[in-house]
Amino acid sequence: KEWYGTEDGKTVTLQFWGGIQPEYGYDEVVENFNKEYADKGVQVEYNRYVNNSDGNLQLETYLMAGEDGGVDVFIGYGDKTKLATRADAGLLYDYSDYLDSVGFDIAKELGENTKTEYVFDDGSVWGLPTKFDNNAYIMVNKNMFDEAGIEMPYEGWTYAEFTDAVKKLTHGEGQDKVYGMCWGFDFTKSAWTTYISAVLGNNATFKDDSMASVNWEDPAWVAGFNLVKDTCDEGYAPTLADDVADTMTPQSMFLEGKCAMFGIFSQLRLCMDTETYPHDFTTALVPFPVPSEEYADCYTQDQANYSGDFMCISASTPYKEAACEFARWYIQGGMSPLIKAARYPLWLGTDMDAMLDYVKENAGDTIDIVSLQHLFSTDRSSYTKASYVNSKKGELATILSEEGQDFLYGVTPTAEEALRKATERGNALLAE
Repeated sequence: KEWYGTEDGKTVTLQFWGGIQPEYGYDEVVENFNKEYADKGVQVEYNRYVNNSDGNLQLETYLMAGEDGGVDVFIGYGDKTKLATRADAGLLYDYSDYLDSVGFDIAKELGENTKTEYVFDDGSVWGLPTKFDNNAYIMVNKNMFDEAGIEMPYEGWTYAEFTDAVKKLTHGEGQDKVYGMCWGFDFTKSAWTTYISAVLGNNATFKDDSMASVNWEDPAWVAGFNLVKDTCDEGYAPTLADDVADTMTPQSMFLEGKCAMFGIFSQLRLCMDTETYPHDFTTALVPFPVPSEEYADCYTQDQANYSGDFMCISASTPYKEAACEFARWYIQGGMSPLIKAARYPLWLGTDMDAMLDYVKENAGDTIDIVSLQHLFSTDRSSYTKASYVNSKKGELATILSEEGQDFLYGVTPTAEEALRKATERGNALLAE
């Protein structure tokens, strides 16, 4: 269409909410859209909200306020459960009819799995994922690896190779100590368990799709618990107590050169921002190691791919057609500048070579392009995180976290016992 404004010829302005600072690409997204649609009766303004419990409550309060709330489109975070909850509350607009009207085939544009996962049983679309991600990759200081003579594990590695590397990468004492690894226990809470469970795919939590019992006594869980504890006990990584006491973050540890690896992937945008975080090394993304060669199929952690950053439309927006068009534009390439925020487009029409060129242009030598080439080489059409999910997901995660912390603090002497206790509590919860 040539006009998305009002019938009497007035331009409408969409209020677009997201959880990322505008300078990490959203300013450019808005500028590009407004330039392209300047004569089509629609413009957009970006509003940042903080993606935490308070920020999401604020967003939902504005959505419930209807037209007076001033939210037309927004990026939602979390999982399908949160989408369904907001839809059930009447906060979201089903834009499936608009997508059909413009010939937007979700399976062809975003992958068959995306269609299966995010088109609800009645055909409604309450939000579509816009980015792909992988929770089983870690940030690595490539310069430290090169100086230590350690080959970059682009194609994957084992726990034994990882342990050998963190030993070589750890040096110094006291305030000058550089750790081989920082698990980021306090920063990400569950990242270390997410890494461990990645090789188990669908069975990361449950033994089977009946979801009647947990799978936490699997050998992969035992090996992973021991890997994390051993690196801390040997001094190759900060202990849980030290991590929490010092509030260790990617900014305070990784970007300050106090560790060679940090257990987080989504903070890559910080590494590109040398103005805020001055540093002179190159950051690479590499897959988390697997327990042994028996898990060779998981070396590159492709099975841990998933999609997120849901494009949603407010049920109360008076500009539904304009909002739908902005959503389509954003998904089909409009979000490309968000590569600066480490938001990699899920859209299958994305020119990934152009994305890499964009990174080179904006990040210079701060990012290892070879590592991104490996990440981008995976099949984006299947980017849906595989897992069995039920309503007790949050309570189960709390149980595993509590027993895992007791093990890391030394309260529980062995990984086997910690996981046995977690299993007993988890199965009791499921039996209720």
